Amino acid sequence: MANRDAEYEELLTKRDSLDSEDIEPFSPEGPSDRIQWWIRTFQRGQNTNRATSPSREGEHIPRLLLWLAAAVVLVACTDLIALAYVARMFGTVFQDKDFALNLEYANPYIGLKELYESGKLNSSEIAPILIRPRVSAQVFVDQPDKLAPRGEHDYWDETWGMLSPNERRLHVTPKVHTIVQFRAIDFGMEDCRLVFTLPKLGAQLEDHASFSMHPASRFDVFRLAVERPIDVKKLSYRTKPKVAEKVATLQARMDGDTLIHQFPCPWSSLHVFEVACAEGSECMVDTWSSQNATYGESSPHL
Repeated sequence: MANRDAEYEELLTKRDSLDSEDIEPFSPEGPSDRIQWWIRTFQRGQNTNRATSPSREGEHIPRLLLWLAAAVVLVACTDLIALAYVARMFGTVFQDKDFALNLEYANPYIGLKELYESGKLNSSEIAPILIRPRVSAQVFVDQPDKLAPRGEHDYWDETWGMLSPNERRLHVTPKVHTIVQFRAIDFGMEDCRLVFTLPKLGAQLEDHASFSMHPASRFDVFRLAVERPIDVKKLSYRTKPKVAEKVATLQARMDGDTLIHQFPCPWSSLHVFEVACAEGSECMVDTWSSQNATYGESSPHL
Protein backbone atom coordinates (compact mmCIF):
# COMPACT_ATOMS: atom_id res chain seq x y z
CA MET A 1 0.00 0.00 0.00
CA ALA A 2 2.83 2.32 0.79
CA ASN A 3 4.48 1.68 -2.55
CA ARG A 4 1.30 2.55 -4.50
CA ASP A 5 0.91 5.85 -2.60
CA ALA A 6 4.50 6.73 -3.36
CA GLU A 7 3.99 6.07 -7.07
CA TYR A 8 0.83 8.25 -7.08
CA GLU A 9 2.61 11.13 -5.39
CA GLU A 10 5.46 10.80 -7.93
CA LEU A 11 2.90 10.91 -10.80
CA LEU A 12 1.22 14.02 -9.40
CA THR A 13 4.58 15.72 -9.18
CA LYS A 14 5.29 14.97 -12.81
CA ARG A 15 1.81 16.34 -13.85
CA ASP A 16 2.29 19.54 -11.93
CA SER A 17 5.57 20.04 -13.66
CA LEU A 18 3.66 20.56 -16.94
CA ASP A 19 2.57 23.96 -15.64
CA SER A 20 6.13 25.16 -15.98
CA GLU A 21 7.05 26.23 -19.52
CA ASP A 22 10.73 25.52 -18.90
CA ILE A 23 10.26 21.76 -18.52
CA GLU A 24 9.46 19.53 -21.44
CA PRO A 25 6.13 17.76 -21.02
CA PHE A 26 6.30 14.08 -20.31
CA SER A 27 4.97 11.52 -22.73
CA PRO A 28 1.54 10.35 -21.63
CA GLU A 29 1.14 6.63 -21.17
CA GLY A 30 -2.54 6.08 -20.43
CA PRO A 31 -5.66 7.38 -22.28
CA SER A 32 -6.66 9.69 -19.44
CA ASP A 33 -3.15 11.02 -19.28
CA ARG A 34 -3.17 11.74 -22.99
CA ILE A 35 -6.45 13.74 -22.73
CA GLN A 36 -5.14 15.81 -19.88
CA TRP A 37 -1.87 16.39 -21.77
CA TRP A 38 -3.69 17.67 -24.87
CA ILE A 39 -5.90 19.93 -22.76
CA ARG A 40 -2.90 21.47 -21.04
CA THR A 41 -1.02 21.80 -24.31
CA PHE A 42 -4.01 23.61 -25.87
CA GLN A 43 -4.25 25.99 -22.91
CA ARG A 44 -0.56 26.80 -23.12
CA GLY A 45 -0.97 27.49 -26.85
CA GLN A 46 -3.77 29.98 -26.14
CA ASN A 47 -1.63 31.76 -23.54
CA THR A 48 1.24 31.95 -26.02
CA ASN A 49 -1.02 33.48 -28.71
CA ARG A 50 -2.38 35.99 -26.24
CA ALA A 51 1.13 37.01 -25.32
CA THR A 52 2.36 37.37 -28.90
CA SER A 53 -0.71 38.87 -30.68
CA PRO A 54 -0.36 42.48 -29.31
CA SER A 55 3.17 42.71 -30.62
CA ARG A 56 2.03 41.58 -34.07
CA GLU A 57 -0.77 44.16 -34.07
CA GLY A 58 1.82 46.75 -33.04
CA GLU A 59 3.87 45.80 -36.08
CA HIS A 60 0.87 46.36 -38.45
CA ILE A 61 -0.12 49.78 -37.02
CA PRO A 62 3.21 51.54 -37.80
CA ARG A 63 3.15 50.11 -41.32
CA LEU A 64 -0.37 51.50 -41.89
CA LEU A 65 0.67 54.92 -40.61
CA LEU A 66 3.73 54.81 -42.85
CA TRP A 67 1.60 54.13 -45.94
CA LEU A 68 -0.87 56.87 -45.00
CA ALA A 69 1.97 59.37 -44.57
CA ALA A 70 3.43 58.35 -47.93
CA ALA A 71 0.03 58.84 -49.59
CA VAL A 72 -0.34 62.33 -48.05
CA VAL A 73 3.14 63.33 -49.24
CA LEU A 74 2.37 62.02 -52.73
CA VAL A 75 -0.88 64.01 -52.95
CA ALA A 76 0.83 67.18 -51.64
CA CYS A 77 3.64 66.85 -54.20
CA THR A 78 1.08 66.35 -56.98
CA ASP A 79 -0.80 69.49 -55.92
CA LEU A 80 2.41 71.54 -55.81
CA ILE A 81 3.40 70.37 -59.28
CA ALA A 82 -0.07 71.22 -60.61
CA LEU A 83 0.03 74.70 -59.05
CA ALA A 84 3.49 75.33 -60.50
CA TYR A 85 2.30 74.24 -63.93
CA VAL A 86 -0.79 76.49 -63.78
CA ALA A 87 1.35 79.45 -62.62
CA ARG A 88 3.76 78.88 -65.50
CA MET A 89 0.86 78.59 -67.93
CA PHE A 90 -0.62 81.91 -66.80
CA GLY A 91 2.81 83.53 -67.01
CA THR A 92 3.66 82.26 -70.49
CA VAL A 93 0.47 81.36 -72.37
CA PHE A 94 -1.76 84.28 -71.45
CA GLN A 95 -0.90 87.83 -72.43
CA ASP A 96 -0.26 90.55 -69.90
CA LYS A 97 -3.53 92.33 -69.10
CA ASP A 98 -1.98 95.59 -70.33
CA PHE A 99 -0.60 94.09 -73.53
CA ALA A 100 -2.94 96.22 -75.67
CA LEU A 101 -1.16 99.37 -74.48
CA ASN A 102 2.04 98.14 -76.12
CA LEU A 103 0.50 97.28 -79.47
CA GLU A 104 1.66 99.33 -82.42
CA TYR A 105 -0.96 101.52 -84.05
CA ALA A 106 -1.88 100.13 -87.46
CA ASN A 107 -1.72 102.76 -90.20
CA PRO A 108 -5.10 102.99 -91.97
CA TYR A 109 -3.77 105.45 -94.59
CA ILE A 110 -2.34 102.83 -96.91
CA GLY A 111 -0.46 104.28 -99.88
CA LEU A 112 -1.12 107.96 -99.09
CA LYS A 113 2.46 108.68 -98.05
CA GLU A 114 3.85 107.21 -101.29
CA LEU A 115 1.21 109.04 -103.32
CA TYR A 116 2.05 112.51 -101.98
CA GLU A 117 5.79 111.88 -102.05
CA SER A 118 5.59 111.04 -105.78
CA GLY A 119 4.72 114.67 -106.58
CA LYS A 120 1.82 113.68 -108.84
CA LEU A 121 -0.76 115.03 -106.43
CA ASN A 122 -0.92 118.16 -104.29
CA SER A 123 -2.47 118.04 -100.83
CA SER A 124 -5.64 119.97 -100.10
CA GLU A 125 -5.94 122.79 -97.60
CA ILE A 126 -7.76 121.53 -94.53
CA ALA A 127 -8.86 123.60 -91.56
CA PRO A 128 -7.32 122.68 -88.18
CA ILE A 129 -8.96 119.76 -86.44
CA LEU A 130 -9.78 120.08 -82.76
CA ILE A 131 -8.57 117.08 -80.75
CA ARG A 132 -10.03 116.49 -77.32
CA PRO A 133 -7.67 114.93 -74.78
CA ARG A 134 -8.12 111.19 -74.50
CA VAL A 135 -7.23 111.39 -70.82
CA SER A 136 -7.70 114.30 -68.42
CA ALA A 137 -7.03 113.34 -64.80
CA GLN A 138 -6.16 115.08 -61.56
CA VAL A 139 -3.28 114.33 -59.17
CA PHE A 140 -2.86 115.79 -55.70
CA VAL A 141 0.33 117.39 -54.38
CA ASP A 142 -0.61 117.08 -50.71
CA GLN A 143 -1.83 113.47 -51.18
CA PRO A 144 0.85 111.93 -53.43
CA ASP A 145 -0.52 108.40 -53.19
CA LYS A 146 -4.15 109.30 -53.87
CA LEU A 147 -5.29 107.87 -57.21
CA ALA A 148 -6.80 110.08 -59.89
CA PRO A 149 -10.61 110.30 -59.70
CA ARG A 150 -12.53 108.30 -62.31
CA GLY A 151 -16.13 108.28 -63.44
CA GLU A 152 -17.19 111.42 -61.55
CA HIS A 153 -20.01 112.09 -64.02
CA ASP A 154 -21.01 108.47 -64.59
CA TYR A 155 -24.71 107.82 -64.12
CA TRP A 156 -27.13 104.91 -64.11
CA ASP A 157 -29.70 104.43 -66.84
CA GLU A 158 -32.43 101.84 -66.32
CA THR A 159 -32.27 100.79 -69.96
CA TRP A 160 -28.56 100.91 -70.75
CA GLY A 161 -27.02 100.53 -67.30
CA MET A 162 -24.00 102.60 -66.19
CA LEU A 163 -23.06 105.29 -68.73
CA SER A 164 -19.87 107.34 -68.89
CA PRO A 165 -20.31 110.68 -70.71
CA ASN A 166 -17.46 111.78 -72.94
CA GLU A 167 -16.55 114.67 -70.65
CA ARG A 168 -13.18 116.01 -69.51
CA ARG A 169 -12.19 118.13 -66.52
CA LEU A 170 -9.51 120.81 -66.15
CA HIS A 171 -8.95 121.42 -62.45
CA VAL A 172 -5.85 123.28 -61.26
CA THR A 173 -5.08 124.75 -57.84
CA PRO A 174 -1.84 125.00 -55.83
CA LYS A 175 -2.56 121.45 -54.55
CA VAL A 176 -4.19 119.95 -57.67
CA HIS A 177 -2.54 119.33 -61.05
CA THR A 178 -4.20 118.06 -64.23
CA ILE A 179 -2.56 115.48 -66.52
CA VAL A 180 -3.75 115.45 -70.17
CA GLN A 181 -2.87 112.96 -72.87
CA PHE A 182 -3.26 113.28 -76.66
CA ARG A 183 -2.65 110.91 -79.55
CA ALA A 184 -1.91 112.27 -83.04
CA ILE A 185 -3.85 110.05 -85.47
CA ASP A 186 -4.64 112.21 -88.55
CA PHE A 187 -2.60 111.75 -91.71
CA GLY A 188 -0.47 114.66 -92.88
CA MET A 189 -1.47 116.98 -90.02
CA GLU A 190 1.74 116.79 -88.06
CA ASP A 191 2.11 120.32 -86.69
CA CYS A 192 0.20 120.71 -83.43
CA ARG A 193 -0.66 123.51 -81.02
CA LEU A 194 -1.68 123.06 -77.43
CA VAL A 195 -4.26 125.67 -76.39
CA PHE A 196 -6.60 126.55 -73.55
CA THR A 197 -10.19 127.01 -74.69
CA LEU A 198 -12.23 128.72 -71.96
CA PRO A 199 -15.74 130.20 -72.06
CA LYS A 200 -16.57 133.75 -71.08
CA LEU A 201 -17.65 134.36 -67.51
CA GLY A 202 -21.43 134.04 -67.32
CA ALA A 203 -21.69 132.18 -70.62
CA GLN A 204 -24.55 129.70 -71.00
CA LEU A 205 -23.19 126.17 -70.54
CA GLU A 206 -24.70 122.84 -71.47
CA ASP A 207 -25.93 120.33 -68.94
CA HIS A 208 -23.18 118.80 -66.79
CA ALA A 209 -20.72 121.51 -67.90
CA SER A 210 -19.34 124.01 -65.39
CA PHE A 211 -16.72 126.76 -65.25
CA SER A 212 -15.04 128.77 -62.50
CA MET A 213 -11.68 130.56 -62.53
CA HIS A 214 -9.63 133.11 -60.65
CA PRO A 215 -9.05 136.00 -63.11
CA ALA A 216 -5.39 136.49 -62.12
CA SER A 217 -4.47 132.81 -62.45
CA ARG A 218 -1.11 131.92 -64.00
CA PHE A 219 -0.20 128.39 -65.07
CA ASP A 220 2.91 126.33 -65.77
CA VAL A 221 2.66 123.67 -68.46
CA PHE A 222 5.13 120.76 -68.60
CA ARG A 223 5.72 118.05 -71.16
CA LEU A 224 5.99 114.61 -69.52
CA ALA A 225 8.31 111.86 -70.70
CA VAL A 226 6.24 108.83 -71.77
CA GLU A 227 6.74 105.85 -74.02
CA ARG A 228 3.33 104.28 -73.55
CA PRO A 229 -0.15 105.55 -72.60
CA ILE A 230 -0.62 106.36 -68.94
CA ASP A 231 -2.78 104.02 -66.87
CA VAL A 232 -5.36 106.20 -65.12
CA LYS A 233 -6.18 103.37 -62.71
CA LYS A 234 -2.65 103.65 -61.28
CA LEU A 235 -2.08 107.38 -61.76
CA SER A 236 -1.16 109.51 -58.75
CA TYR A 237 1.18 112.40 -58.05
CA ARG A 238 3.85 109.92 -56.99
CA THR A 239 3.45 107.62 -60.02
CA LYS A 240 2.95 110.24 -62.73
CA PRO A 241 5.58 110.33 -65.53
CA LYS A 242 8.67 112.46 -65.03
CA VAL A 243 8.82 116.00 -66.38
CA ALA A 244 10.74 116.21 -69.66
CA GLU A 245 10.60 120.01 -70.06
CA LYS A 246 8.65 123.10 -69.14
CA VAL A 247 6.93 124.41 -72.28
CA ALA A 248 5.11 127.55 -71.09
CA THR A 249 4.03 129.86 -68.28
CA LEU A 250 0.85 131.74 -69.16
CA GLN A 251 -2.22 133.59 -68.03
CA ALA A 252 -5.21 132.10 -69.81
CA ARG A 253 -7.88 134.22 -71.49
CA MET A 254 -11.41 133.63 -70.33
CA ASP A 255 -13.05 134.42 -73.67
CA GLY A 256 -11.47 132.08 -76.20
CA ASP A 257 -8.24 130.25 -77.13
CA THR A 258 -4.87 130.82 -75.47
CA LEU A 259 -1.89 129.36 -77.32
CA ILE A 260 0.34 127.37 -75.00
CA HIS A 261 2.79 125.38 -77.07
CA GLN A 262 3.48 124.51 -80.72
CA PHE A 263 5.25 121.22 -81.49
CA PRO A 264 5.68 118.53 -84.17
CA CYS A 265 3.36 115.57 -83.84
CA PRO A 266 4.13 112.68 -86.22
CA TRP A 267 1.33 110.26 -86.95
CA SER A 268 0.52 107.93 -83.99
CA SER A 269 2.78 109.90 -81.61
CA LEU A 270 1.77 110.24 -77.96
CA HIS A 271 1.86 113.54 -76.07
CA VAL A 272 1.28 114.02 -72.33
CA PHE A 273 1.26 117.38 -70.51
CA GLU A 274 0.89 118.50 -66.90
CA VAL A 275 -0.84 121.77 -65.95
CA ALA A 276 0.02 123.32 -62.58
CA CYS A 277 -0.19 126.70 -60.89
CA ALA A 278 2.77 128.96 -61.62
CA GLU A 279 5.16 129.26 -58.70
CA GLY A 280 3.92 131.87 -56.23
CA SER A 281 0.51 132.14 -57.93
CA GLU A 282 -2.77 131.54 -56.09
CA CYS A 283 -4.39 130.27 -59.27
CA MET A 284 -7.61 128.32 -59.66
CA VAL A 285 -9.53 126.97 -62.62
CA ASP A 286 -12.21 124.27 -62.61
CA THR A 287 -14.12 123.53 -65.77
CA TRP A 288 -15.96 120.57 -67.26
CA SER A 289 -16.42 120.13 -70.98
CA SER A 290 -19.73 118.76 -72.19
CA GLN A 291 -20.31 116.21 -74.90
CA ASN A 292 -20.50 118.91 -77.61
CA ALA A 293 -18.49 121.85 -76.26
CA THR A 294 -14.77 121.53 -75.52
CA TYR A 295 -13.39 123.58 -72.63
CA GLY A 296 -10.01 123.22 -71.06
CA GLU A 297 -7.09 121.77 -73.05
CA SER A 298 -7.31 121.15 -76.78
CA SER A 299 -4.79 120.44 -79.49
CA PRO A 300 -5.71 121.56 -83.01
CA HIS A 301 -3.70 120.01 -85.81
CA LEU A 302 -2.46 122.32 -88.59
